[in-house]
Amino acid sequence: MIETLARLLRGIDNLSENAGKLFSLLVIPIIILEAGESLLRYVFQMPTDWSWELAAMLFGAFFMMGGAWVLKEQNHVRTDVFYNKLSRKWRAYFDLFFFTTVFFVFAGVMVWKMGNNALYSVSINEATFSMWAPPLYPLKIVFAVAYILLFLQGLAKWLRDLVYVIKGVEI
Repeated sequence: MIETLARLLRGIDNLSENAGKLFSLLVIPIIILEAGESLLRYVFQMPTDWSWELAAMLFGAFFMMGGAWVLKEQNHVRTDVFYNKLSRKWRAYFDLFFFTTVFFVFAGVMVWKMGNNALYSVSINEATFSMWAPPLYPLKIVFAVAYILLFLQGLAKWLRDLVYVIKGVEI
């Protein structure tokens, strides 16, 4: 039973990490877009109507899809006055309480609202209101998937903490 759960949790970890790594590659086109726009704008006096908007959309996807990977690595910013001084078991109790009362409420609402938002955006073929007017629904789908991954990674952490509190073993 524990081994099956451990395998499932490793699968969630791999999914979070691989999605984060894949979307981290977006930093390359973002840099190229911003450098190209700067060159066109300041050297050739030929600014584009679309590059800033595209870079902002790519950065949104880059940022959001990294959330689950960052949670997996426990690298989210935390105000730590006493947490690291606690024993591993007390940290697990602390995280079980706050993940149950805060994280799952937040992540659950975001999965629900962003999922509905993405479905609606697809149904109306939503585009931005700019002159270029690129489709907006792919970004909204990415946001919904990012929150699903964050929720799953939070569930994996919660289950690991629960197993640690009950059995005293890390999985």
